[in-house]
Amino acid sequence: MAELGSGGVLVDTGRPSAAYLSPTALGWLRGRPPAAEHHAQHTHCFTQWRAVGLITPDTESAEPAVHGDLQAQATDCAALAPHPVLVVAMAATCSFCTQLTADLTANAPSLTRLDASVLLVDGDDTRLLGRPLAEPAHQHLTRLGQRAAHQGTPTAMLLAPGRPPRVLTGFNEVSHALVELTGADPQATVVEAPTSCSVNVAAQPVDAVLTAQVNGTRLGIAVRGHECLQIAKSATGGLCDTGYTPVTLTVERPDTFYLLFRGGELLTRARTPIALQQSLDAVLAGYARHASPERGAIPLLCGAAVHDGGHAVLFPRTWMSDLVKRARQLDQAGWRLPPEPYTTLRTAPATGALHLPDPARPGQPGPAVTAVLTEPPHTGSPSTRAWLLASIVNWIARPATTDAIHTLATSLEPLPVHTGTWQEALTHLTHPHTPEDDPYSRHNPSGSRKE
Repeated sequence: MAELGSGGVLVDTGRPSAAYLSPTALGWLRGRPPAAEHHAQHTHCFTQWRAVGLITPDTESAEPAVHGDLQAQATDCAALAPHPVLVVAMAATCSFCTQLTADLTANAPSLTRLDASVLLVDGDDTRLLGRPLAEPAHQHLTRLGQRAAHQGTPTAMLLAPGRPPRVLTGFNEVSHALVELTGADPQATVVEAPTSCSVNVAAQPVDAVLTAQVNGTRLGIAVRGHECLQIAKSATGGLCDTGYTPVTLTVERPDTFYLLFRGGELLTRARTPIALQQSLDAVLAGYARHASPERGAIPLLCGAAVHDGGHAVLFPRTWMSDLVKRARQLDQAGWRLPPEPYTTLRTAPATGALHLPDPARPGQPGPAVTAVLTEPPHTGSPSTRAWLLASIVNWIARPATTDAIHTLATSLEPLPVHTGTWQEALTHLTHPHTPEDDPYSRHNPSGSRKE
């Protein structure tokens, strides 16, 4: 929990989950009993925080019992697995399952040599990859997958002779199991949660998946088109078919531009192979830094616009694709958009102000972050500065240390926060304006004057 003025933010250090704490809710977490008129809100907040793992689960929660029941059912079916079998409960309406299907299709060559079975169960429809299964085992394990769907999709059970069954929940755990089944190291493989945009990008067939080795970490790069394949191989030293590798980056050339995506986020529209290779180099270097972070570095999952004048602003990742498409307009106004997958920040020792690193002087502060541009809440209620700061703290990349979270929260306090759409952000960055005609709503630090 980090304080943000009179309120605060409750952050999961292991996954992107957080909750804004109003001053009243902050008091509850500190042990203050709720007023009589707040009892219903108190119960609702603590129930929601427990449900997403932000506070210690209630010992009477039903979730462990459900998980234990599935474990027992998998144990009953364990004898049916003559070799390792991964049973995955899927759903056509689940975007995580759609991404998983796209990854499986892209990794088809490695799965043909799989010394295991992968049984994908979507209602009455099943699909078997890898080694065949005898009919009785196929039927029983299909029913096991159908029961597992009640716990959410994708949910999987990994059964192997001589080992207790494992219940796996969520896209990340299922992907890690697939990596492990092909003999690769799941802990050294990048697996990123899909978004609706990444599902759209992944929907079309790919010509190859390269496995790039980045500072000891495996990174999957999907490629469409022979020319893009050669460029990606040259830039990354990537290898094909080195075990199951979930797709993180995608390279293609549908028209006159070479496109580089991270998930569904457009990082680059390059006009030449050299420009594409330079962007790939920058992205891979960003992953390398993230794999072995420097002391004091704070990586955020957001974009940054850097000005020639030596300052920078932060913005949500969801704006990245739209702003990259308008990179020339931004460039004419003196702004550039680094394609790095993480916006890594440091604090200046003397002031605590946030800075980007200086590529020319490692360890030294680079452009200072002077503002944050973001979206207002979608609930229709007016945004408060503390609520906005809580959402920005949630941009921190996981896993995160508590020290980094507190440093980020403290360093954000003096920064102005502007809310609006990405179109308004573009206008704000590219057109001279006065406070009267600026389309943005401003949320300045408490006690400071408006710009």
